[in-house]
Amino acid sequence: MVILTHPHEDHLAGLVEVLRRYEVKQVLEPDLSDLEFDSPTYSEWHKLIEEKGIKRTIAHAGQRIELGDGVRLDVLHPQATLLQGTDADVNNNCVVLRLTYGEVSFLFTADLEEEGERCLLEKGIELESTVLKVGHQGSADSTCPEFINVVQPQVAVISVGADNPFGHPSPEVVERLNGTELFRTDEQGTIELITDGGRLWVKTG
Repeated sequence: MVILTHPHEDHLAGLVEVLRRYEVKQVLEPDLSDLEFDSPTYSEWHKLIEEKGIKRTIAHAGQRIELGDGVRLDVLHPQATLLQGTDADVNNNCVVLRLTYGEVSFLFTADLEEEGERCLLEKGIELESTVLKVGHQGSADSTCPEFINVVQPQVAVISVGADNPFGHPSPEVVERLNGTELFRTDEQGTIELITDGGRLWVKTG
């Protein structure tokens, strides 16, 4: 299964190559047709899904995927009714996932921005997680203080390119994560998280 959180180029382009090169049985992605988003890469993505006969599943809050051996993936977002009129509708309707194995959990927030975070907070969705994959490359419009307070991560990971032109991660976000063990791909390279369901190990480099 390949998961497309949302169709912006930096999240989608590599996955098109995955569909071309590997045997993929299923894709999980949001239905953003109401937002009328389109791009040549997005069209190619859907063309490949159809040509290869890949099962396409629309992601929505409330889905649970049992991955075996006690590993569970819960879809927390998007909601049945998409958020519209936000500062960035595609980002705020991206797929948010919580992966759980035993006592260890991982929250993957893709490019969710503050408006989407507040939607999850208002709905009272279970967010507390051992590990937080920080949203939107650590930009200032994500990872608001209230969201961090509810997630209560022990470990946070920021996936961001070194010397990127946007100045990510935002110093404000880094400060908000003070007290959390923070790892960054621009400083430490590949970050690998390993768990047996009770303990968590982090490898870098």
